[in-house]
Amino acid sequence: MLPSLKEGDIVFFKIYKGRDTVLKPGQIVIFNHPLKKLICIKRISLVNQNNIEVLGDNIEFSEDSNKFGLLNNEKIIGIVTSKLITPKLKYFLTQKNKSASVNPK
Repeated sequence: MLPSLKEGDIVFFKIYKGRDTVLKPGQIVIFNHPLKKLICIKRISLVNQNNIEVLGDNIEFSEDSNKFGLLNNEKIIGIVTSKLITPKLKYFLTQKNKSASVNPK
């Protein structure tokens, strides 16, 4: 499967609120990696009571539940709701401040 998200994509998400949020297979979640100090984005493939299995869309290169097992729900930060797909706006938002000087000499 081709990746739904690429490095540098801008996503919008809703905060995960534990028992008040229903998790479903197919949703994309943002979470703290269980073994490393990383924030990851993966797709839910299986939902248990307090754990989920997450898989990357590009499974050959993904560090997901195949490598670290089930993910405890407490590690979830949020659920992705959409991504920014306008290339010009994405470019504008990701550029460093390159504005010209207001008082050129």
